[in-house]
Amino acid sequence: MQTWEVKVIRCRRKTIGIRIDDGGGITVRAPLRTSEAEIRRVLDSKRTWIEKTLEKVSARAQVPKLSEGELEDLVKLGRKVIPARVAEWARQVGVTYGRVTVKKQKTLWGSCSAKGNLNFNCMLLRCPEDVMDYVIVHELCHRRELNHSPRFWAEVERILPEYRKPLKWLKTEGQALISRMP
Repeated sequence: MQTWEVKVIRCRRKTIGIRIDDGGGITVRAPLRTSEAEIRRVLDSKRTWIEKTLEKVSARAQVPKLSEGELEDLVKLGRKVIPARVAEWARQVGVTYGRVTVKKQKTLWGSCSAKGNLNFNCMLLRCPEDVMDYVIVHELCHRRELNHSPRFWAEVERILPEYRKPLKWLKTEGQALISRMP
């Protein structure tokens, strides 16, 4: 049975969480009083998921990275394409928004500030069109609900009844795409 090197961080949280970074590092965040035995039990119960995820991380490491120039070209193109799509979808959603920014982000596909400013990852341009539209609609729906409550998801579904398909794509394929960033 394989063992892994695991970094344990005890913090103020109620559950144990496991994260695997792009380098294959495993971090466990656990409530302050969690025993080592309980952490080992949770790691054992998640063994199949951990092994599959480590395989994916290893496979992603083999994919060539974009050059800085290619990434800058994506940002420039994104600054033309994404604001136009945001404007189209905002009319359909029926909301206003502030500034639209396209960035090189390694963890987020999009975000919406309390002031209504929207940020999007330039790698959206490498996603299928329905995935880009889902991320845009998701962030615009935060203009009505600045949370992920059932009301928020009902609003997303009202605009994009098939939103679960692009959401699933992001969960299964998205990290591989982001890992191509230099």
